[in-house]
Amino acid sequence: MEYIFDTHAHYDDEAFDEDRESLIGSLRENGIGNVCNIGASVESCRTTLALAEKYPFFYGALGIHPNETKDLTEEDMDWLRKASRSEKIVAIGEIGLDYYWDEPDREIQKKWFVAQLDLARRLKLPVIIHSRDAAKDTLDMMKALHAEKIGGVIHCFSYTKEMA
Repeated sequence: MEYIFDTHAHYDDEAFDEDRESLIGSLRENGIGNVCNIGASVESCRTTLALAEKYPFFYGALGIHPNETKDLTEEDMDWLRKASRSEKIVAIGEIGLDYYWDEPDREIQKKWFVAQLDLARRLKLPVIIHSRDAAKDTLDMMKALHAEKIGGVIHCFSYTKEMA
């Protein structure tokens, strides 16, 4: 059987609380060979790390989604730095900017986007960037911080081909 590598999953989501174990147990028989679960909050990063450590075919990306940065602290970033050194962590994400909602403040999102890009650079891990309604700022920041030297993907991209 040929298998699919699910490169962007959120099996830590509460929607899977009731049947997470049975669902994950059925993935291989349904053609999913490997999974990269993506963190989006401090709590989901903890769950993502636990899933990656529990299942040999699971990997993780740890990062704080822009909409989850309001209450992010330096202590949280310290934990993220340490946890991201696990051999099962393959990327930093889902990070970026999301201006669709008014909160958190754009400057807060930018602060933590920079911090997480720096983390990826230091650990030599690619990034998974979330960008919604923030094309210019995302591109400007990626250029200024030389994100091309980090590598990765842009997730939640709905801009023009020119922007791409």
